[in-house]
Amino acid sequence: MTILTPEMATALQDGKPRGMLVKIEHPSGTGYFATGVGKISWNGQTWLGTGKFGSVTPIKHTSDISVQDIAFSLSGIDPTVVAQLNDAVCNLSGQAWLFCLNDDGTVVRDPYQLIDSQLDYQKFDIDAEGKATISIIAHSGFYTLVRGSEEAWTPENQKLTYPTDTGLDMLYSLQNQDLQWTPT
Repeated sequence: MTILTPEMATALQDGKPRGMLVKIEHPSGTGYFATGVGKISWNGQTWLGTGKFGSVTPIKHTSDISVQDIAFSLSGIDPTVVAQLNDAVCNLSGQAWLFCLNDDGTVVRDPYQLIDSQLDYQKFDIDAEGKATISIIAHSGFYTLVRGSEEAWTPENQKLTYPTDTGLDMLYSLQNQDLQWTPT
């Protein structure tokens, strides 16, 4: 869980200019985007302002155990650029932070992380003017709890990760073992 630092809390209380930073891992290269125009430097990266062309919707924080879908979208893209993008985004990461700016235009230390999600798929739409919109759908929260695991508890799978571990070698003999469950 992300903690709101005193610096960020003070900046928010003081009404400092704020926005959102978004990091999207993508097979074609990690993208660093910010709300507004121009460029912002933070965490060793330059974040490109998307102005009115970028969006993240919806951001829901709930106490429900459920999968929350998030759409990271960027519009106004040349369709030739979209055609060159690799679309295998499944299981990559999408993150978003709330940031505030200091009086000198630098980012207040420790922006508040709003989203840490797992990307699922992307889709493209072309508008009447020939510009493309890319939307990457991600899942946050308990996404991994509702997905089936691709691993099995077998000695073979255990040895893929820990070659010298023999902890599951007796598993097959135990599954057919008759045990008496009465007090002795």
